[in-house]
Amino acid sequence: IMANLLLEEQEFLEFREEYVVDVLAHLRHLAKMEADVMFNEYKKTGGSLEGGWGHSLPGIAERISRVMNMSSDYISEQLPTILDMTDISKLAAAALLPSLRERAGNRLLQLPEGYLINMVAKYLSSQMVYHEGLDYVERSVPRNKFAQVSLQYFEETKRIEDMVNRISKVEGLDNREEILQLLRVGGPRVAVQNSKVFQPTSVNE
Repeated sequence: IMANLLLEEQEFLEFREEYVVDVLAHLRHLAKMEADVMFNEYKKTGGSLEGGWGHSLPGIAERISRVMNMSSDYISEQLPTILDMTDISKLAAAALLPSLRERAGNRLLQLPEGYLINMVAKYLSSQMVYHEGLDYVERSVPRNKFAQVSLQYFEETKRIEDMVNRISKVEGLDNREEILQLLRVGGPRVAVQNSKVFQPTSVNE
């Protein structure tokens, strides 16, 4: 859809084979992340179905969709109060596959504002849900700060990735692999929790 909106017909035809490969790889990546969330949630119940539909794999899949939609709705509502459309378009560019971003990332402001806002909201929401799981998004993020927290999470993820890249090149570091794994798994969440925008709470405002 995005390629169709951003590219002329001839541009798309010339680009199609490369883009299809990228799209399929991205879909496989998303499917793996969703499966990881599903099975992690399933393991929390010990694989028991005593909890009914909500503890089954289809029920968990439904919950993932519900949490994703809930968080993206909050983000899309709050985002325009924090960022202008130029900054939102930059985030939208980050959400594009690299091959499309290279060719048409500078054309995003041609799209309707609402489309860009929703695109960014879905992107930020999925990043938190897939990396942190359902409980974090449902119970820890204050409802009135979803956009702020998701933006901070986006920035901290990039910062942690840079740390991981630099540490991975350090030779002779004791427990290097353990340090890298801890950063990958918990780094963004801890960094966000230590930031000014986030106040962990079990009571949603």
